[in-house]
Amino acid sequence: MSILQHPDQWTALDPKSMYSLLAGFPDQVRKNQDAGRSQSAVNDIADIRTIIVTGLGGSAIGGDLARAIAGPELKIPLLVNRDYELPRFADAHSLVFACSYSGNTEETISAYRQARAACCPVICITSGGRLAEMAKTDGVPVLSLPSGLPPR
Repeated sequence: MSILQHPDQWTALDPKSMYSLLAGFPDQVRKNQDAGRSQSAVNDIADIRTIIVTGLGGSAIGGDLARAIAGPELKIPLLVNRDYELPRFADAHSLVFACSYSGNTEETISAYRQARAACCPVICITSGGRLAEMAKTDGVPVLSLPSGLPPR
């Protein structure tokens, strides 16, 4: 018999409860999907010519996942940026998702500032930190992640 058929055995091998975090992921997606519908960073979606997801490590994985799933269907490029700087072409026609679980990732904060300076529409995805504070001050929409979870 496989260990997968005995939750009491495999949960002993999962001290951080990653299984329950993964099982709860669809609910997190639905919650933020509803929150995203109530906020808008873009006046006219037809004006968007590029989507840029900026973040590092686990915070950039969402961009990789979105590109893998939706990329072939998108009519515009979706780029994942893992750098202090945004691509030079980023402008008012580039929708930027600034992703930092902690909200304190130096590279993401730098890219956020560049996006604001370039008049890019921005949406922040974070559990708090400096990124959430700056977004609130700037009137930028924030999709709030629950704190206290692993960043991936």
